[in-house]
Amino acid sequence: MDWNEAQGKIQTNIKVNTDLNSAHSTYRFVKSVDSVINSKRYGYHDGRGFVVSIGTSNDIKIPWSMLRECFIQLSSSSGYDSVFFNERFPLQAQDHPCHVHVIGQMFVKAGVARTVGSRYRLL
Repeated sequence: MDWNEAQGKIQTNIKVNTDLNSAHSTYRFVKSVDSVINSKRYGYHDGRGFVVSIGTSNDIKIPWSMLRECFIQLSSSSGYDSVFFNERFPLQAQDHPCHVHVIGQMFVKAGVARTVGSRYRLL
């Protein structure tokens, strides 16, 4: 599977109110899709992406550019996990470590990946 196919599956399957909880989480739901994503702290500049609720009062923003980078890692022999995310996106990981599994669950719910322990692997 290449990025274009994965992106199409994400667009088709990840909608507002999609449940992104893992076995160990609650309150992770997609609040919006195709939103304009801006953040000076994270260097997001008018990209498009998703807003996901984490808990009852917080949100995280997941731009397509981040999903693409995580998909490239997902496609590697080692798969996608917190080690990659912490190295590539340290500020996001520091602020909200749940980014790792929110993105992983987006891949799972889209039919792109499966969970293997704490790691995600391409289907």
